[in-house]
Amino acid sequence: MTDNYDRIARFYDTDMALNMAFDDVGFYAARCAEAGGPVLELGCGNGRILLPLLDRGFDVTGVDASAGMLDALRRKAADRGLVPRIARMDVRALGFAFAFGIVLCPYSLVTYQVTEHDIVRLFDGVQRALRAGGRFVIDAFVPRPFAATVEFSPDYRRRYDGGTLVRSKRVTPLPDGCNRIERRYEVVTAAGRTIDCVEVSEDIRPVSPERLVAALEGRGFRIVESWWDYGTRAMASGAQFFTAVAQVP
Repeated sequence: MTDNYDRIARFYDTDMALNMAFDDVGFYAARCAEAGGPVLELGCGNGRILLPLLDRGFDVTGVDASAGMLDALRRKAADRGLVPRIARMDVRALGFAFAFGIVLCPYSLVTYQVTEHDIVRLFDGVQRALRAGGRFVIDAFVPRPFAATVEFSPDYRRRYDGGTLVRSKRVTPLPDGCNRIERRYEVVTAAGRTIDCVEVSEDIRPVSPERLVAALEGRGFRIVESWWDYGTRAMASGAQFFTAVAQVP
């Protein structure tokens, strides 16, 4: 997964950053204001969430495994006159102890933890990183049925660097319950010529709201709040995201 994001870091602001249909940044800012204390963002990437939190005055540290994404974050921060505190780190091996009042695990990062052992390592590391009474905010896509595709199918066409970024993908269910997502990125000039093509593949494990809550409680967290689509939807029906706010006893 790390290599994937190194390879597509230059596309991210045109790609996945535009796929979020909700104001999750505002949601996380509100949770940070409620919790107080320093903030740790897991999987901070190129700063889509971290940089606006810094702009709002929060004391934020970010970690990510992709050097390419962190390099992009540094460039974007420099353009805004910000000096972010970030580290290249596996979220399953956090190197912090009792330092934070709140830990954010945004944009379905938990689905990249494809084994139960991965989730245990992640949650136990968060427990160690949080101060007593600290809060853990974690969200996940609500699993939905999908049709597996044999061929790559068109996903979108978006303006990019004077031309167009064309993304297509193929999704394959695996025997272990994971889904393999293959994405193809093509950079096409205004004249219609393809000048770059990048293909990446990653496995994710869908996490239902019930499974996420059970996993948190199984590692000693207490659920204090839960939300659908970052508070924009009162009920589960039709929701795309489930977010849990958990607390260290």
